[in-house]
Amino acid sequence: MTRRLLAVLAVLILFSGAATAYGQGGTTSTISGVVTDAGGGVVPGADVIVKHNATGVSQEAISRNDGSFSFPGLNVGTYTVTVSLQGFKTVVVYNVVVTSGSPAAVKATLELGGLTEQVTVTSSSEIVQTQSPTVSSTVNTTQITKLPLTSRSAMDFVNFLPGVSTPAGNRDATINGLPRGMINITLDGVNIQDNTLRSTDGFFAIVSPRLDSVEEVTVTTASQGAGDAGQGAVQVKFVTRSGTNLFAGSGYYYYRSDKLNANTWFNNRNGVAKAKLKQNQIGVRAGGPVVIPKLFDGHSKAFFFFNYEEVHQPSDTTRNRTTLNGAATSGNFSYGTSTINLFELAARNGQLATGDPTITKLLGDIQSSVKGGSLSAIDPNLDRFTYNVPVETMRRYPTFRLDYNLTNKHRATFTYNYQKFTDFPDTLNNRDASYPGFPVEAGQESIRMSWSAPVRSVLSSNLINEARVGYSSAPVRFFDALNVGMYTGSLANQAGYAIVFPTVNSTLQNPSPTANPSSRNANSLVAENTLTWLRGAHSITAGASFTQYDIWAKDSMLVPQLRFGVLTSDPANAMFNAANFPGASAANITAASNLYALLTGRINQIAGDARINEGTGEYEWVGTGKQTG
Repeated sequence: MTRRLLAVLAVLILFSGAATAYGQGGTTSTISGVVTDAGGGVVPGADVIVKHNATGVSQEAISRNDGSFSFPGLNVGTYTVTVSLQGFKTVVVYNVVVTSGSPAAVKATLELGGLTEQVTVTSSSEIVQTQSPTVSSTVNTTQITKLPLTSRSAMDFVNFLPGVSTPAGNRDATINGLPRGMINITLDGVNIQDNTLRSTDGFFAIVSPRLDSVEEVTVTTASQGAGDAGQGAVQVKFVTRSGTNLFAGSGYYYYRSDKLNANTWFNNRNGVAKAKLKQNQIGVRAGGPVVIPKLFDGHSKAFFFFNYEEVHQPSDTTRNRTTLNGAATSGNFSYGTSTINLFELAARNGQLATGDPTITKLLGDIQSSVKGGSLSAIDPNLDRFTYNVPVETMRRYPTFRLDYNLTNKHRATFTYNYQKFTDFPDTLNNRDASYPGFPVEAGQESIRMSWSAPVRSVLSSNLINEARVGYSSAPVRFFDALNVGMYTGSLANQAGYAIVFPTVNSTLQNPSPTANPSSRNANSLVAENTLTWLRGAHSITAGASFTQYDIWAKDSMLVPQLRFGVLTSDPANAMFNAANFPGASAANITAASNLYALLTGRINQIAGDARINEGTGEYEWVGTGKQTG
């Protein structure tokens, strides 16, 4: 990896002088403008200083022959621009706001007078942004932190921006009606999407930017820069906060409880308690200059920012399970006003008239589990069992950023996000136990991280270079807790198989969720370099970008599935006719046949996967397979 990265960087530097237009999809922007006199004539040779208000870091330039000046590659934030020239009053322009989506333009008009005299401009915001054709919306940290979001995820805020549609939740969002695969989401210039699902879940970020750690978010929907266009038609860019010259911090604690929530109408109807919901959300952030007493004073030079957030959310998920009632488990099949005992029917026809021991025990365990719970009849054979599944969710979100001005011409930045997610059981993917107390259940966990390391260098008075290396990764493990022993224990014993119940007029709840633990990861490596050449009133930006995506996925099946049914070649199939079930519909007769097949353990299919073992290269029954790309 190290040799490959060094080779990529060498190529980027080589190509940084290429004469093609290029726009870096990073997190910096530009302040440019022109210096004129009171008569409108351009003024060359004026000293121009831009100072980042929060950090005090300054950049200097001299207006060119046409009076123009430009400062590319600036951090986002609010700046003060000072223009001075002997024989003229000094012009100070305050509150020049720079965002990653909107460069700033300043026009400084010098009046005759002494340098010590000042002309103050209190605001320089343009009604129409003229520096770039890009169509974008940017919201800064002040606006973000005032949002009424219970999740405190900055991704959820994007839903409020123009053109964003969320018909079925955040992950299904689209922008301007474009396919989800056209959305590119970056944090500090690094892609943070789950690229294994990009075409279907384009709005799903593996790293979740937090409200208290984000400086701004910009959504660009048209006229992308050349560097952005190759990554997606819509750009969603997040920028991490930076420290300032002042020590600052905050802490917060949010608490949610279901105590004031009303129960749902359906739970009231079914006699089920209100689903529990509690959310404990704590966080702390701090930032400022890096100061080591008696060793280093980083005021106006080195800055840090740190944010930590933790969410602990115990909650309930209400489940409705369709199960056989006691009469049906005893062999009674009812339809209309008629009831047929399937075991008696089988005895009269010389067929198996006793229940399979494994199935009988399994159905008995189900009946014991639902006893005393909320049961309501669906039809003469089926009940609906409703109950609440307790779920434990934990999220940890540490964020760190360091800015260091190596000299007044070189600035290095490093940002790092590390997030750990755990959910047990995983009700989102239906890996909770089928019935209370049943052994087969599992959760999911993931470690999601990203880092970005840009360097900005002023090579000469008219040559600025920006280089960036970044990485993101999110290995996710689904249902690791599943094991073969869950299918062979004393409770809900399935004899080492995953039993699939047949349909009895309605789909029955299987005794366990699917036994298929899996894991996956899609990491991205980005290396890019941008060189800006200032020439008269023009700037030429050229560069190159390299992005590599590596994807792997592991899938497995722990135990094979057993399915039940009466085959047409089975002698018992002849019992299921209109004569034995007078007045029954064809659907009722099929349901009776399926119930008999289940009760007597008539297997019609054993299903499993044969996967290639990565180590041996041979097929392995119900083994683990790995895909890479």
